[in-house]
Amino acid sequence: MPEFQLEDISLSVPSKDVGERVLRALAKGHFERDEARAMRAHFGPDDRLLDLGSGTGFIATIAGRIAAGEAVTGVEALPHMVDIAKANLVRNGVQGARILWGAVVPPSFEGAQVRYRARRQFWASSVLSTATEQRGRQMDVPALRLDTLLEMSRATVISCDIEGGELALFEAELPQKVRLIILEIHPGRYGDAGTARIFGALAQNNMVYCARRSVGATVVFRRIGTGT
Repeated sequence: MPEFQLEDISLSVPSKDVGERVLRALAKGHFERDEARAMRAHFGPDDRLLDLGSGTGFIATIAGRIAAGEAVTGVEALPHMVDIAKANLVRNGVQGARILWGAVVPPSFEGAQVRYRARRQFWASSVLSTATEQRGRQMDVPALRLDTLLEMSRATVISCDIEGGELALFEAELPQKVRLIILEIHPGRYGDAGTARIFGALAQNNMVYCARRSVGATVVFRRIGTGT
């Protein structure tokens, strides 16, 4: 299993799960660069992270080094990537972090499982948005409601990269302790109307766009009145 060095973090990722684009990003140190910079700029030692779409465990590792492993809860839908994320956390000296198997769903979701599309490249896998979406292997994974995850993790910061699954995720009321959201949006999946829907839901939760370390599709939202 090849290893990659991203600044002071070492990641081991199976070649079969990584496409050429991600391999190049890992080799050049650009992998999840914008999310990582936002996390390092905003996450503090007293914060707690809920990492939605943990993948390799890279973002969770950054948070675990700033705070502590016990302050980190991750969610990953691909079972083998759960194990990889856990191993990468330990490899980088982060102990006590939780990586849960499942797909995050809005609080309004009913059901114990959700249909998930597992693509060969882990980063392209996603919750199925339509019944006719056939590319990739389909599997049922545990449905983990956002409100339950926030209560369990006591998160103050949410990191979210779930390939379009964020569309309806923030339309319910968020706990006041959630002060920051680092979000990768996917306009190619839901267009301008979907992007406006997400931004509107966050505004209803008294979250405002934060220019500091927002870059392209990686956007940072902070609770109004909590700083710049």
